Amino acid sequence: MKILLVSFNAKYIHSSLALRLIEGYCSDYKEHLEVLELTINHEMHEIIKQLYNKQPDVLGLSCYIWNMDLIEELLPILTKVLPNTKIVLGGPEVSYNSEALFERLPIDLVIENEGEETWYEYLKHLIDGDIVLEEIKGIVYRNEKGEVVRNQARALMDLANLPFVYDDLSGLEHKIIYYEASRGCPFNCQYCLSSIEKGVRFMPLERVLNELQYFLDQRVKQIKFVDRTFNTRKAFARAIWQYVIEHDNGYTNFHFEIAAELLDDACLEVLKDARPGLIQFEIGVQSTNMDVLTVIDRKMPFEDIKEIALKIKALGNIHQHLDLIAGLPYEDYALFRHSFNDVISLRPEQFQLGFLKLLKGSGLRKNAEKYGIVYSPKAPYEVLYTNELSFKELLILHGIEEMVERYYNSERFKHTLEYLYTLFNSPFDFYEALAHYWEANDYDKIPHKKAAYYTLLVPFAKDIEGVNLDLLKELIRFDWYLHEMVKEVPEELMTLDQAPYREQANAIIRDDEYMIEHLGVSANWTSRQRLRRMHMEWFSYNVYKNNAKLEEPSPVLFDYTEQKTHFRPIKL
Repeated sequence: MKILLVSFNAKYIHSSLALRLIEGYCSDYKEHLEVLELTINHEMHEIIKQLYNKQPDVLGLSCYIWNMDLIEELLPILTKVLPNTKIVLGGPEVSYNSEALFERLPIDLVIENEGEETWYEYLKHLIDGDIVLEEIKGIVYRNEKGEVVRNQARALMDLANLPFVYDDLSGLEHKIIYYEASRGCPFNCQYCLSSIEKGVRFMPLERVLNELQYFLDQRVKQIKFVDRTFNTRKAFARAIWQYVIEHDNGYTNFHFEIAAELLDDACLEVLKDARPGLIQFEIGVQSTNMDVLTVIDRKMPFEDIKEIALKIKALGNIHQHLDLIAGLPYEDYALFRHSFNDVISLRPEQFQLGFLKLLKGSGLRKNAEKYGIVYSPKAPYEVLYTNELSFKELLILHGIEEMVERYYNSERFKHTLEYLYTLFNSPFDFYEALAHYWEANDYDKIPHKKAAYYTLLVPFAKDIEGVNLDLLKELIRFDWYLHEMVKEVPEELMTLDQAPYREQANAIIRDDEYMIEHLGVSANWTSRQRLRRMHMEWFSYNVYKNNAKLEEPSPVLFDYTEQKTHFRPIKL
């Protein structure tokens, strides 16, 4: 018998931890099992061809909000070209009100919630015949009479029984490795499915550390923990952070989703020794308004989050990612603007502006009518409008989110953005104006080369009251050279003729004594190599410090000899 487990990931770089765990847990039947990972970007014809060529007896599909529309489109076709194949659905998107799926989808069975033990028993039923369907907990199926039957729910499993699924890393060279050390969440956030499951379960700590050492030995680029709140148990989290810091290979980094309020001084004391880039934190702020936080059952005052976020930032070595959700109950456009400005004032490395999804089984979905939330009937069930926030306003916020992603989260415009913020009442107002400018000129409808993101800021800003266009152009050039090894930028960004300075610049870069002894450049680089890997640009403003007008143009050396660009002001 051939059982094919399929995931449709959102992006190529993603991988399916869920299917790997099922495959590993069901290793007794490995000769019957195959896992196939595709993406939602595959053409429907290509998907059908691949599934048809496999000729599975049982086809298991992993269902999430990002792929459910694709699966629903796929199923009627599959049942025609593979009429004898049993269709099994599993995953978060089909684990609530599963019986209703049988009314509209041509499926044979649904596996609810955790799938490892249930799939094992289902395979035992199919292949060995040692167990009947009626005895398998955690499934919904259509019996021989055509009736939809829901069996008893399955108890949550002991995570110590989960297999390690990364003994073979082939095929994952360019993908994110997902790992879990716990399941469940201590909070009861009404927008989240984790609120349904009570309690938190943990993997044995010693095992986690051994498996992380394996990843470090294999020099995996990134490990992304999928734990809903990684630092639920402080000592557990602290031990893991301590371990990866002490065993750092200088290459691998680790991403954790944490709750700021659970990060104490003992944890910060450990984290201060981490290599910059080793650890990334994602913190869900969601809103800074207490009325909003109360109704979604996430009662963490922003001032407390702010205190922790600033302590993390002060360490100078943790990449911090802060999230907001637009469309929450009681938060209108003005209140969201306030939340936006509160969060961006912390200057996180990444600022994620998300939009409320009314997930099946979540508290907000159950109470959507009560709060006046209208959402799309199609996955991912995104909010369309609320009592407080109109559809038009949400469209504006989508435009703002796009500008934040292109400019702020690219981390390529730091100095330029700080100046542009000063020309508006707040950063939110800047992004609002920039989004309007893009849409008014249809820039949001076409792809752009990297250079366009820099050059478009000049015509956007030219009519803004109080703007110093020469300063703006110099800041744009400074940011550009900080992130791109180029020898020149477009003419519209120039404020000084650089030609008279070229001979002097080349002479300075060729000067071994000056470069090595005075600037500390590595002696391993010859003068010819330095000329290729360095650039010197003259500026009329102090763009790297206070934006003050200089008495005379002054050079800045951009050094590309290391992985990260360094700049050095040159005193002549």
